[in-house]
Amino acid sequence: MKTLLHVGTKKLWLLCLISLLPVLVFAKDFVIYDDILEEKTAQKIEEMGSELFAKSGVKVILIAKKSGEGENILTYEQNFVKDLTPPYALLTLFQAEQKVDIYTSKGLEKEFDREALLSPLPWKGTIIPLLTSKKKEVGVSPALLNGYAELVEEIAAYRKIELESAIGSANKTTINIVRLLLYSFMAFVVVFIIYKRMKNRG
Repeated sequence: MKTLLHVGTKKLWLLCLISLLPVLVFAKDFVIYDDILEEKTAQKIEEMGSELFAKSGVKVILIAKKSGEGENILTYEQNFVKDLTPPYALLTLFQAEQKVDIYTSKGLEKEFDREALLSPLPWKGTIIPLLTSKKKEVGVSPALLNGYAELVEEIAAYRKIELESAIGSANKTTINIVRLLLYSFMAFVVVFIIYKRMKNRG
């Protein structure tokens, strides 16, 4: 009877563990994420964040979550940084709520272009235009890697630090080409629709 009870208890714990797997959160020193972020992307972000911190003392953390679970993104960030020592910056994504934010310790905001990083404009924004893209080849991981890299590289440039782990211009050029193709296609569709309407009226 005890053996059956023991087996039953083990099965119950196993079922509980399996049920929790979809919401497990992975945490490294510089990136906190669930399964919306690819592991190789998380590793690259960890590498860049670690190098910047070692050379400057600035801690830049990426938080990528499927959902904020009802919590305001700013409130979440303010609670998160209570245990951090300045200088620091958070790049936070709540995917379900379509919220992206950058929260920094006082004074660090002057070391990077927050407006450009968070701009929804395709020719200016680093993160949001890629996140809102419907193209299969552009998803959460490339968008956040692009945004995080831009953030740490701008801080490094401001402090005259060279990052060996920087993703470099080649990767940025590829992303910019994808961005250009995407919005060129959208512009073509708009122009084509306008042309067809004008032709039908004529």
